[in-house]
Amino acid sequence: MLVRRKMASQMKLTYFGGKGRAEATRLLFKLAGKDFIDCRLTKEEWAEFKPSTPKEQLPVLEVDGKMICESNAIARYVARELNLYGSSNWEAAVVDMIVDSCSGIFEQAVHVYLAKTEEEKVEAVKKTAEVLQSTEKLAVQLKKGKFILGDEASLADTALYSIIELLQELQKDLKMDEYPTISELIKNYIEIPAVADWLKTRPDNK
Repeated sequence: MLVRRKMASQMKLTYFGGKGRAEATRLLFKLAGKDFIDCRLTKEEWAEFKPSTPKEQLPVLEVDGKMICESNAIARYVARELNLYGSSNWEAAVVDMIVDSCSGIFEQAVHVYLAKTEEEKVEAVKKTAEVLQSTEKLAVQLKKGKFILGDEASLADTALYSIIELLQELQKDLKMDEYPTISELIKNYIEIPAVADWLKTRPDNK
């Protein structure tokens, strides 16, 4: 079983105004109904704050006077703190498989965004589809119910939603009907009241 420790005091998540690499963690807080400080820096504020961060990168999470960097490390820490990482080492491994698969999708999505020619973009879109298809296959094998782990959403479902939202912004013609299991998981996820409310009320700054 995963060890549950005393939850940390209110956490502060610092990032820029947009969704980017911090949105999955924001969603975790909303999913769990846990208050947090959602600090969004301007370029000027970032220049001043930057030297105090571990790697001069965002996002960072401040917990009890300590600072965590790297978006996946932050999301995993928050998920553990909020009991959104499964209830056993096996379930945690299931979550990790999905999260790492989403990281692979993100890497390809970056190539779509940075493509300088139409040929490069076509190739990046093709490779993204391949990674998406392998993630769909994995989700079919791992899904235990309404969500990846069963009746309750976790970091796994949050990661899937976050990466697909990003992909749909980058690829307007993305055909999600080719990934029915992922589509079903996302549909169930955005129907969670706390998530639906956040999606309607979050700051509109991409």
